[in-house]
Amino acid sequence: MIGILKEGMDLINCMVILGKTYLWTCRCKGINPIFNHFKKILEITYETEIYIAFKVNKMSQFKKKWEMFEVLNLNLV
Repeated sequence: MIGILKEGMDLINCMVILGKTYLWTCRCKGINPIFNHFKKILEITYETEIYIAFKVNKMSQFKKKWEMFEVLNLNLV
């Protein structure tokens, strides 16, 4: 499964891709995945996307995409 092709699933797809990449990297390095490391990857992605959204004046799209984290209370940044 690569992702879900429905409107409003951008964040889920982003997380799936990041998760698969993280798991593959761990496998190649021969280390066990750790959730806190994956959470840090999400935090870095969040910070990067908020910076880009601010620069190109698309904060509404950013907030729409990342609002699920507010609901889940994962407290990024």
